Amino acid sequence: MNFEALLKELEVIVAKLENPNTTLDEGIELFNKGIGISKTCMAVLTESKGKISLLKFELDKITSEEFCIGENE
Repeated sequence: MNFEALLKELEVIVAKLENPNTTLDEGIELFNKGIGISKTCMAVLTESKGKISLLKFELDKITSEEFCIGENE
C-alpha cells in the first residue's frame, strides 16, 4: 500500500472512531490498527526524507563541481 492509500485508510479509521455508534471494543481495535498504520507512514516519511537528503547532496555536489569548472575556464 502506498503512502496516500495509508492516509486514506487512516481517514476512514478516524471517521469510524468519531461515529458514536462505534463500540468500545471496535474503537480499541480501530485505534490499534490506526497506530500501526501511523508507524508505517512515519517509516515511509523517514525513508523518503533520507532519499531526498541524498539527492540534494548529489545535486549540491554537481552544482559545486560545475561552479569550480566554470571558475577555471
